[in-house]
Amino acid sequence: MQAKSTTKLNTVIIIIATCLTMSACSKRIATLIERSKSLPYTETITPEEIKNLGFKKDQYCTKNKENCVSYYYGSPITESKLNYSVKFYAQDKESTVNLHISREQLKNKCKGTIILFHGFRGSKEYMLHSALYFRFLGFKVIAPDLLGHGESNNTKKYGVGDSKVISQLISKLIEKGDIEDKNLYLLGSSMGALTALYISTLRSDITGIILLAPMLSFEQAFHNYAKLNHPILSWIIPDKDIRHGANTALERAGVVPNDTNIFPLLRASRIPILLISSPTDRIAPYSSYMTLDQSNIELAEAPNRNHPSMTTIGNIEHKVIINWLNKKGDICTTPQNL
Repeated sequence: MQAKSTTKLNTVIIIIATCLTMSACSKRIATLIERSKSLPYTETITPEEIKNLGFKKDQYCTKNKENCVSYYYGSPITESKLNYSVKFYAQDKESTVNLHISREQLKNKCKGTIILFHGFRGSKEYMLHSALYFRFLGFKVIAPDLLGHGESNNTKKYGVGDSKVISQLISKLIEKGDIEDKNLYLLGSSMGALTALYISTLRSDITGIILLAPMLSFEQAFHNYAKLNHPILSWIIPDKDIRHGANTALERAGVVPNDTNIFPLLRASRIPILLISSPTDRIAPYSSYMTLDQSNIELAEAPNRNHPSMTTIGNIEHKVIINWLNKKGDICTTPQNL
């Protein structure tokens, strides 16, 4: 959820003008949410880099072709080292994610499959550095576009309606033999965390879930985003209209607003969950999750990160993830020199 300053100004002008002439702020906000496009990803990774990294693109469509999901697939890689440095900007501030690991740090590869889900106004490309990280560990990876995002069709389903379609995609890949139905992990960033948790309620073959700065609820996340990225808009338009606009967008997509509240899903889950967030993330701060006290949920901090940067695994998250994976048995062997 980041935009150029000119886009921010245009959005503010449009909504303010509509509110002053029609007294229909919430409806206009809902329409802008519905029509919003995925943000450009080329500042984080280029098409040439994607091609050189060996990701293959494919598409899955439901039988009636109503829902078509574009996704990347990647096999494990055997390079001796993995290094990247990715910059993310939010509220005119920079957050850089660095990862530097070598094969010697791992006694052996991990095994299994991990499926990675992006957040609102993201796309599958935003998850490819993290996907590359898991390929280095030894995983097969799948990174799909959620509905209404990237190259997937249909309208936005806000992480809720996406789950059934993605679960069908997983079953199809298992049926084809592209992935196995064991050591199957889900990773969700922001709104994608909601998708991961809903999929886990539909399937019995999910081994574990990794959540990166999971969305609190769509209404709350959009409110936080508006406050940070459109302060003039938030000052002029009442909070209740901003929240109502978010909920109106959900309802027009057939999504019950309360179904985007992640906490009931977290508390009901018995699947091992690793939840990583940052105290400096002002959209989904670490403090929001500190009340979670369940044996299956492990909380971890990623310091000095903004919300967009939480899509990408860095050195600190690497250590946390490896230790968490090793608690689950022989999926990975114990790492050295962490």
